[in-house]
Amino acid sequence: MVWAWSLEAASLSFEPAEALLSEDEKARGRSFVTAQLRHRFVAGRARLRALLGEHLGVDPRALVFVQNAFGKPRLADHPSVHFSLSHSGDQAVLAVSDQREIGIDIECVRPLDHLDLARRYFHPNEVAAIESVGPPKEQLLAFFRIWTLKEAVVKAIGKGLSIPLETFDVSIATSPPTMVVAPEGAPLRWWLYQTTGGYCRALAVPGGGEVGLIQRTV
Repeated sequence: MVWAWSLEAASLSFEPAEALLSEDEKARGRSFVTAQLRHRFVAGRARLRALLGEHLGVDPRALVFVQNAFGKPRLADHPSVHFSLSHSGDQAVLAVSDQREIGIDIECVRPLDHLDLARRYFHPNEVAAIESVGPPKEQLLAFFRIWTLKEAVVKAIGKGLSIPLETFDVSIATSPPTMVVAPEGAPLRWWLYQTTGGYCRALAVPGGGEVGLIQRTV
């Protein structure tokens, strides 16, 4: 299951949304320096709790989150449920699976020094793929496609950026994208899915094979 929503148009107003959060989450929300960032954080965490609570049939306020050594969150009382949350700009996405590890990433496509970043952090094959595209606008989109795919992969593995991004290679030359060189210790076969537009979104599931996907906007 993949849910998508706007952090600016959340159905819950700030106070009811904040009421769903733990004391630690409320404290984190208060640490943001602007009202907009506070609102987006609260809207994201409240919707995460509401969707997971609905999925499990439990009170969202009763959910307890724990993290592994690399910061990947899990539900303390429901270890078989895998989820991944990402947000960029005013958009958020949540992927949930009852069977397999999963990673999702979303990025707002925006101007940046994409070639310099790619040359510093991406696999040489990925850099070559970006450089071969042609016009800068298309190169920029290729960069974000690869970036979101790589972020989704490291989230699914659960080790975050402790995995050097330049050590594995994803290809956007195929549809859907494919894993060419896998991260060390990870399977070579992956199920990868991607959508593009003003935002680029990628979903990664290790192990390959068929994956049923249901997408909803809330």
